[in-house]
Amino acid sequence: MRESDKNLDHDTTGASHLKPAQARVLSTAAEKTYHATVSQSPNDAQLQANSRAPEEPLFQRPAIHTTNSPMSVELRDRVIQWLEKQVPASRLQHILRVEQLSVELAQRHHIDPTQAAQAGLMHDLAKFFKPQRLLQMAEAEGIPLDPVDVANPHLLHASVGAIVARDEFGIHDEAVLDAIRHHTLGCPGMSGLSCVVFLADSLEPGRGDTPELVALRQSSHQDLYRAVWLTCDESLRYLLSRSQQIHPRMVLTRNWALALAYKKPQPSRTH
Repeated sequence: MRESDKNLDHDTTGASHLKPAQARVLSTAAEKTYHATVSQSPNDAQLQANSRAPEEPLFQRPAIHTTNSPMSVELRDRVIQWLEKQVPASRLQHILRVEQLSVELAQRHHIDPTQAAQAGLMHDLAKFFKPQRLLQMAEAEGIPLDPVDVANPHLLHASVGAIVARDEFGIHDEAVLDAIRHHTLGCPGMSGLSCVVFLADSLEPGRGDTPELVALRQSSHQDLYRAVWLTCDESLRYLLSRSQQIHPRMVLTRNWALALAYKKPQPSRTH
């Protein structure tokens, strides 16, 4: 389900798989995690490694240097200028939408909006790193690798992105770095900030307007843990329907969020 949305980038299989968002039967939130949690064939990995930016973005480009983002203008401009050289224009627009939704959700749930903006803007710094580079950086950092990570190095772009945020942009706020690390698979015990970026990545408006996405967006404004649980459920349903591998951390994230959601008192019903 999570991560690579075919409506955003030509980064997985090819143009023949591109579809309008409205034509989908399954939620694009589910499709997004599917491409991040299953292992790729060698041909798919090679296509991803060699992919470059399409000539035209799929959405009209926003005015990226004039925004209400709570980040400092200097840092934000540095990150955007770096991203413009590293990712396709369509991916940059996705990143900007994640930044915006992260701030909105943070404000809704009384979480620091500046941290949310930083993590949202930097969540995909390593999105287009080649598989070997991802593996090498993860191993050099001492990041434990699950067999699913080794089979599909693209999954490591979240953890490696946190390394880039730290080393390239001087981010040492562990809450921000964790939100970047956990935006794809989540993590049991993750902070509210990490929940916000995890959800913003799946639910930003460029993903489409399927009934599943609309319901998940509504949930994300009401209860972060419930929304994380339901977003993971959507991912797992899609993966199971395709007989695909599931990363164990997503299952652990789902169970953790489910337990917390059920611990919260539910509003009483009036008859």
